[in-house]
Amino acid sequence: MPLELQELNPETDFPDIARCLFESYEDPPQKFFHVFFPIHGTGEKAREEAIDEAATRLKLWHTHDPSSYWQKVVDTDTGKIAGGALWNIHKENPFANPPPSQVTWFPDDGSRRFVEKALVNHSAPRARAAQRPHVYLFIIFTHPDYRRRGVGQQFMDWGMKKADELGYDFFLDSTPYGRPLYEANGFVYIEENVNIPQTDSPDEKWKEVEDKVGPFTFWLMWRPVGGKYEEGKTIKPWEQN
Repeated sequence: MPLELQELNPETDFPDIARCLFESYEDPPQKFFHVFFPIHGTGEKAREEAIDEAATRLKLWHTHDPSSYWQKVVDTDTGKIAGGALWNIHKENPFANPPPSQVTWFPDDGSRRFVEKALVNHSAPRARAAQRPHVYLFIIFTHPDYRRRGVGQQFMDWGMKKADELGYDFFLDSTPYGRPLYEANGFVYIEENVNIPQTDSPDEKWKEVEDKVGPFTFWLMWRPVGGKYEEGKTIKPWEQN
């Protein structure tokens, strides 16, 4: 089963990408996934509706974001998608004039307020460290059927090469599961980000999402241009001046 890295076809691939995304993050379950891709309700019908919504939204995000670049790894024997990756190739500082965003995937109640705060918290470490052009790995996943077969490494090889070609730093926010892959590729731990949204007046819908998600942790990680890092010698751009 040869596994081949390909650019995603935005006209046809998002339904399969969304399904692979859900199946990847459901095994093992990762609570933070609900913040980005919730299932509203219970049962298979609710799950299918969530996958459909995710496919539509991912295509919309991609269409309206010039920094967006999607890839897939495909099992060329079966045509099945083995994994996916969403890159943001920022040719300018993305935090200088950030576009307005609305959490349309939650109803307009306390659950949306919770997620809005969670997303601000999630991006805060990178907003402090990456005030310049850079490559950002936003989403990466491998289907359970294809793990430990180099799918993630294919994405990483491409991303490191692209960042070096552009002369850009490479940032990502790592889950506990992804961190060994990134450390093996020379990424440096920058900041632990324990995400606990706060409000003075949580309503029942806020509390429902809070109970479902709980505090979740990511680690901001960085790879300097060229990938060579020496503690105490390599300059961290955000610490200059």
